[in-house]
Amino acid sequence: MISPRLAFLVGLVCPIVNAAASSPNDTYIHPKNGLCTDYTITETVTWSKGIWNLTKPQNNFDIAALRTSLGALDSHVVPFSGFENATDSYELSGTFCEPVVKNGDKHHTVLLATHGGGYDRRYWASSFRPDEYNFVQFALECGYSVFYYDRLGTGKSQIVSGYDVQSGNHIELLAKIAQGLRKGKYATGKAAKKIVLVGHSLGSIFSFGAVTKYPEIAEGLVLTGASLPNSTDVANKFRGLNPTYQNTLLASSVDPPYDRDSAYVSMGDIYAHAGSFFHEPFDIPTIEYAQSITQPTSLLEMLSSGRVSNAPVSYNGSVMITTGEWDMLACGGHCQERFDYGTQNSTFGNARVRKTYIHPGAGHGVNFARGARVFYGEIMGFIGEFV
Repeated sequence: MISPRLAFLVGLVCPIVNAAASSPNDTYIHPKNGLCTDYTITETVTWSKGIWNLTKPQNNFDIAALRTSLGALDSHVVPFSGFENATDSYELSGTFCEPVVKNGDKHHTVLLATHGGGYDRRYWASSFRPDEYNFVQFALECGYSVFYYDRLGTGKSQIVSGYDVQSGNHIELLAKIAQGLRKGKYATGKAAKKIVLVGHSLGSIFSFGAVTKYPEIAEGLVLTGASLPNSTDVANKFRGLNPTYQNTLLASSVDPPYDRDSAYVSMGDIYAHAGSFFHEPFDIPTIEYAQSITQPTSLLEMLSSGRVSNAPVSYNGSVMITTGEWDMLACGGHCQERFDYGTQNSTFGNARVRKTYIHPGAGHGVNFARGARVFYGEIMGFIGEFV
């Protein structure tokens, strides 16, 4: 484990761009140090679609009952009765940024960033205190290009029934974007020489699923807000409590309400958000900004994510697994033991390099944690050395 002192130094390797911090807002702002282009991605995918096996929730009492069932010690919830092949076309909204100031040929390495549940792509490109909390800006400072996008059902991407938003189509859409970047399709005509999949939370699960199915898709894999506990680790049981930690409610019932069907849920309020994504002492303005960019999550994408197994994979690129020290959602609140006894070495036994990092004092939403630039610096240092 790298010492906090050394980690601090690593986090400041890249030059700091002095830009005025923006107030929290609901707009999408490009980093000032990037040459950015917005894309509408239209792709057709064939995927394994889960057939919903439970009664569709009608109100928040049904959601409360589901939370209890999922979190019970003897939980035997079977959300899907089976799976069938489906072929569907979707539109996603994404942004490609390359650095204004080039650093050799590093800009030909593209970081393909997939956000997790609860947010849209602004998780990667905060307009609030961007010098502290903007992952894309930091990557651009370090010379890398970034493609980040709103997952299906979030932000400016296509809104479909939440019963059709699942891990299967997320993984296939992610693979299509990566394949397009190889050809310059979503990168202003410039073909990516190297690709690093960077995920957060659910986005990490989908990135993991993509390299499992398509091992040649990327040279690097960075899983944030993630851990791989072993089969006997009590943290596995805590994951069933995640909807309870977040006080999950129907997205159509929160204030302001979302125009979504009953498969979409949202964090119940800012306090549930703080408890599940942050760690005390809380920086309230930062949490308020994060709350302003929250998005609904499909129950089915959460429940189908369990189909992405921790079994050994053939992927032979470089792998980094990282999260906050006190990540409730990935670790049950204490990540050091999850990493000490985790399955990362066996799961990624064929990887060129395996690295772990735990960011001190942080919760699940590490991009908004204290010292986030140190966290970003760890990731960029890994990419620079091993990808």
